[in-house]
Amino acid sequence: MAAKVRSMDMDMGGSSSSGNITDLPLSDPRCDSDACDAFKAAHQLSQATVSYYYQYGYGHFTTWYYLAAIGIAMLVYLYRLNRNRIARREPPVAGKSTLAHKALALCRMVNYRHFKGRVADYLGPPSIGSLAFIAITSLFLLLLTFLVHPYYRDRRGFGSPPLAIRTGLMAQACTPIIVALAGKVNFIAMLTGISHEKLNVFHRWVSYMCLFLAIVHTVPFIVAPLRDGGPAALHKQYYKHGSMEYTGTPPLGILVGIIVLSIPWIRHRFYNLFYRLHIPMYVVYLGLLFWHTKHEGDSWVYLYATFALWSASCLVRLFYKWQTFNIFRDWFQGLPARLHELPGGMTKVTVLAPLDFKWKPGQHVWLRIPHLSILQNHPLTIANLPRDSSNGTTRSTDAQEMVFYVRAHHGLTLDLLKSVASHDIAETTGRSVSVHVDGPYGGVVEDIPALYESQIFVAGGSGISACLPWIEHATRRISQGLSITKNIHLIWMVRYATQIQWITEELEPLVNAHPDLIHVDVFVTDASASTPALVSADSEKDSERNSDSGAAGRKPSDEATATVSPKLGQVHNQRPYLPILIPTLLTARRCFILGCGPDSLGTDLANAASAAQKRVLAGDADIVTLHTESFGW
Repeated sequence: MAAKVRSMDMDMGGSSSSGNITDLPLSDPRCDSDACDAFKAAHQLSQATVSYYYQYGYGHFTTWYYLAAIGIAMLVYLYRLNRNRIARREPPVAGKSTLAHKALALCRMVNYRHFKGRVADYLGPPSIGSLAFIAITSLFLLLLTFLVHPYYRDRRGFGSPPLAIRTGLMAQACTPIIVALAGKVNFIAMLTGISHEKLNVFHRWVSYMCLFLAIVHTVPFIVAPLRDGGPAALHKQYYKHGSMEYTGTPPLGILVGIIVLSIPWIRHRFYNLFYRLHIPMYVVYLGLLFWHTKHEGDSWVYLYATFALWSASCLVRLFYKWQTFNIFRDWFQGLPARLHELPGGMTKVTVLAPLDFKWKPGQHVWLRIPHLSILQNHPLTIANLPRDSSNGTTRSTDAQEMVFYVRAHHGLTLDLLKSVASHDIAETTGRSVSVHVDGPYGGVVEDIPALYESQIFVAGGSGISACLPWIEHATRRISQGLSITKNIHLIWMVRYATQIQWITEELEPLVNAHPDLIHVDVFVTDASASTPALVSADSEKDSERNSDSGAAGRKPSDEATATVSPKLGQVHNQRPYLPILIPTLLTARRCFILGCGPDSLGTDLANAASAAQKRVLAGDADIVTLHTESFGW
């Protein structure tokens, strides 16, 4: 193989003119191949100065970098698992703030912080901590790209430009990690404990880096022949037999298309187009790379690794995670489900899952409803816990309920609500359908009840689905004597007061069983739509006097409150200002904050959690941890 590659690179010069050219000087236009001694000597000197084969090492450097990053993340994951094990065995001592706590708080102060404003909302950048890692990675790739000279050889015939070769191999080396970061069955997630939707941020940014490297890889192949002989030389080089310039054009075009469709505002606006084209385009791109690289050196090793990662992920997802084809179940069998319409454009989906189907709080599944769409599925957070078998009671059924709350926006969620609304005219008890479940995925590594004295949940609208199972999980662990949690506070924002009915049935028994533990505050952001049954007239008057920048930042016990039910909590006719509200709730030494809702809620909550790290640095708290879920990724 090395001899083959060497022969290809050494014969890069054009065919010689007729006649004896052996002794021609290099300045003679006819001295354009190794048949000319002067050309051959210059060619060999160029290769000796900047070896063609050494450029393959830059692909290895790129691979070692991301393997090292994964290795560090694995060590952090092992530390977190060990911390859980120690906490279960011996509860952490509150008030024992250490240097390690302060170092962690300093990292989190940077990591949690988000940019805010119109430009940030438009571009959708990740947290400053993620951006810092992305910046370090970008700097590493830039140094590999531009630090080494020369970028070009004296003539195109002396071989491919070194700048082009190394960036092409670096882009090729990014291919496996792009796929590894993308899958729902995610091997990096298994190794690091970072959920696949969190890794998706890095999947997008590594893809941007890959496109940059591909463009830098392309430019020298255009510039070099132009410098030798102008457009005619470029045309000759591009269309000659076996030209890699020609075979590289289609994959570059496909990659540009993939990246453009992945830009956040374009992806959100044309999501159905993105959803249908993203994977097929990448499969085509991968196939074209095999054609383009022609098994040069170890270039196909990256493609083999990419194919292996993608195939393994698809197989595990198809035959294990996707319950329709799970190897331990009957194939092609959906799960029975009941659909109920709730006020405010919400649909409650209750799926009857087999008892051996297990999930943890904070996990989600992808739900496919064939009677609406065979091809589409949608990620939904499971809003309850699996049946508790630890109490030893016998059950008369062989199924357990798995509950989802689906807010109608557009596409599948809107079609779901419409199908229930039209069906309920004839049947008021809801609609029976068959659904197909793919999951569960995601979750949180930390053992929250064993590590934190205070749990604060912040939800916007249907984001309450992510909070309910955690509250239920905490109460279970407390009843089992396996928790140090002493306070649970739920902050829920809804647009209309009638939407509180969504989860009253699930939440009231928990609050009633633990009245001193669970505190609920509901914020109705459209106070004009509040119903008298839930909010008093005095509260409506108070809401009119309060502004978002004033009373909205007060503690939940302020004037603008009204009792929903002694068993549930308080309603506030205002929009809370989280940077002011959250610090008032951080009264314990060890606090955990979980948020789920629109991007604006996540940004405000992350910035509040970032600012709260000052309490740890000042010695007023031991640890303040944030975990956010999103409506989509």
